[in-house]
Amino acid sequence: MTTTKTERVEIELPRDIIFAMRGLQKPEEVKKKLKIALAIFLFQERAISLGKATELTKMSRVRFIEVLKEHGIPAYEYGDEDFVRDQQMIVEYREMVEK
Repeated sequence: MTTTKTERVEIELPRDIIFAMRGLQKPEEVKKKLKIALAIFLFQERAISLGKATELTKMSRVRFIEVLKEHGIPAYEYGDEDFVRDQQMIVEYREMVEK
């Protein structure tokens, strides 16, 4: 098992935001939600991979993909090039099977 080095990051927030955060839940739950929000943002910006995002959130890959889906964010991109490649593979497969 590998251990990831960590570093503490401080951010300044207005007092009313801090007050609102304290009213929500326990500090550990707030930290957890902030890590999830950060992972979603960094993943969406393509700054980190799906694997790194799941590592940051300490969620399973499946659960993090569910969270992304809940926020309307695709876990994987399937572009035009992917579609064309898949169509070519289907044609090749059919030709192979028909022989």
